[in-house]
Amino acid sequence: MIFPDINLLIYAYDSGSAQHERCSRWLETILNGDAPVCFSWHTIFGFMRIATTVRMVSRPFTAREAMNIAEELMSAATSKMLEPGERHFEIFRRLVEETGISGARLSDAHIAALAIEHGATVVSSDRDFRAFDGLKLINPLVSSGKND
Repeated sequence: MIFPDINLLIYAYDSGSAQHERCSRWLETILNGDAPVCFSWHTIFGFMRIATTVRMVSRPFTAREAMNIAEELMSAATSKMLEPGERHFEIFRRLVEETGISGARLSDAHIAALAIEHGATVVSSDRDFRAFDGLKLINPLVSSGKND
């Protein structure tokens, strides 16, 4: 199971991003592939928040446009929504305590905990995810595709 982080979703839709073409092709490929592509409400709302913020993307989307994109992502044949399960807080707590993170990075710990709990691989260019022990991680923007 593939679990794209918010940053790759933004790159895929922000035509002014240097990573736009590569991430757009990557997202299209995985959405049309056979492997489940996982999303969470956290990543969907995070995408919508950033995609509609003037200072964060080259051409902000309207709320309606962002919702249409989110709906398109969630309705793909391979799409699956991940929800926190019984072990989520236990995993989240372990990740936070082992890394000593706080503040905005707690969002990364939440995404990592969801992925670990469900056996999904986080796909992100954010190197901060490397801190989480037990997390399967791929960065599609590097050639090896392994935790780079």
